[in-house]
Amino acid sequence: MASRVNCIFLLGLLCFALVLSSGLADLPGTVCLKGKCGNNSQCAQRCVNSGYSKGGSCVGIIPGLILCCCYK
Repeated sequence: MASRVNCIFLLGLLCFALVLSSGLADLPGTVCLKGKCGNNSQCAQRCVNSGYSKGGSCVGIIPGLILCCCYK
């Protein structure tokens, strides 16, 4: 019985990871960059360097996962 619970849990994690990697986790009007977000000023500079002139900020997608999201 325990192995069935582990399989379901791992399947859920896999589905969640696929959704994040596909870009569907982006908020409207933003593009989230891969990698963790250190702080808002570094994120804004990273966005400007990536071609997003409006900058960006750190966004918490889920607890423990904070991404740098750039404004379009």
